[in-house]
Amino acid sequence: MMTDIPRILLFDIDGTLLGSGEKVKILMRRALEDVFGTAGQVDSYEMSGKTDWQIVTDLILQAGIESEVVEDKRSATFAALTRHMEAAAPTLEMRVLPGVTELLEQLSDRPEFILGLVTGNVREAVPAKLLAAGIDPAMFRFGAFGSEHPDRNALPALALSRLEQSPGVPIPKEKVLVIGDTPRDIECARFTGLKVFCVATGRYDRQVLAEHHPDYLLDDLSETEAVLSILRQF
Repeated sequence: MMTDIPRILLFDIDGTLLGSGEKVKILMRRALEDVFGTAGQVDSYEMSGKTDWQIVTDLILQAGIESEVVEDKRSATFAALTRHMEAAAPTLEMRVLPGVTELLEQLSDRPEFILGLVTGNVREAVPAKLLAAGIDPAMFRFGAFGSEHPDRNALPALALSRLEQSPGVPIPKEKVLVIGDTPRDIECARFTGLKVFCVATGRYDRQVLAEHHPDYLLDDLSETEAVLSILRQF
């Protein structure tokens, strides 16, 4: 029955669960310089809401390196990003955003919710990043990642396909909510026919996000009961 199907929550990471700021650009620079000898214009490049696949491609093509070389070295680049994230994680001091710890504690004890990730991060680098912020990666049962497709719009469907393979039943779209902090989170939800809940804890303020018409919009996740109310009734 429809009422027996849990609600599926697809969380973004950066700007939604944790704040990483310029730390991410430093690690991206190191990885790109390792593999290509240049990081292009990484310091001025806007990463918010993009996949690591897209970011790497944009920066290295703009640096004048041929697309065939970028593609040939894509796996090596993702491995370098993971290596640098894992090496830096103990000293990164990632900032958990307001209300995140309390909300995840509440959700982890509630069988009516299943938590997943839809993030632009390289898949293998995600556990180290979450652990650096004190978030247990095991809270998230499934996901789709920025090393698996260059277009963020493709990620929600990929994530849901993995969850559907596990219980073997289709997931109704009305039971799925994307949770993020950028217009690209809104776009990827709409592209997949999903509802979206935005928080203004990343680079975009509430006014900018409102112009993109998310279904739900809060300043942050600090009001746990208000957030849970949304998650119970979307």
